[in-house]
Amino acid sequence: MTKAVCVCGIVSLMTAPALAGAGDSWILPIHHRNGSGWTERPNAGYAGTSAWEAYGMDATRRIYWELSGTGVPGTTELYRIEFFVPTQGRGDWQPIESQFNGVDGEAWPFEPNIPWVGAFGNNHQYIGSDFPSGTGGTWRSTGPGPHTPEGEAYNAGPNGTYMWLTHGSWLYAKWDFTWNIGRSWSALRVTQITPEPASLTWLALGALTLLRRRPPGAHAR
Repeated sequence: MTKAVCVCGIVSLMTAPALAGAGDSWILPIHHRNGSGWTERPNAGYAGTSAWEAYGMDATRRIYWELSGTGVPGTTELYRIEFFVPTQGRGDWQPIESQFNGVDGEAWPFEPNIPWVGAFGNNHQYIGSDFPSGTGGTWRSTGPGPHTPEGEAYNAGPNGTYMWLTHGSWLYAKWDFTWNIGRSWSALRVTQITPEPASLTWLALGALTLLRRRPPGAHAR
């Protein structure tokens, strides 16, 4: 009886829906905006949505995206970030920054939930982005750097193309700099790089191994 239960459990594990893993991607629409000075660009964003553009220095103006949706893992994983280039608006250089804990913010100068030592005295993640004219309607990569990990090692260098994020993390762009930025924004696309720590497949294989190790003549109780 025990053997039958174990085998049934294994079959159930093997046929369960796959967990999110390396290579899975999610489209993140604009979550919310703060501040003033926004210009709406109707139909210029991803899938015909509006893009939003702003120009000039502003201490409160920000645009946010949230890592959420079906299948987004609740574990901390490494992600590659791309952005959709709007068909209207400027594309000045502007970093995308992390707010690891989403609505709960991020500790400064070191966020303990980010498994990266960082550089320049902090581990706040920010990655550069810009786009030239004539590239509207395409996806464009971010980075490398200037302050994101180059890999999953804790002491990875800062010129990477990845960010550590988790379900509910926010990403944002701000205009709080000492120079003018003219930038139009739409959706982001994030792609998971690291797998989750465990998978149902490995659990199933482990259960099979335990069954095979049953001593000859042993009986289920």
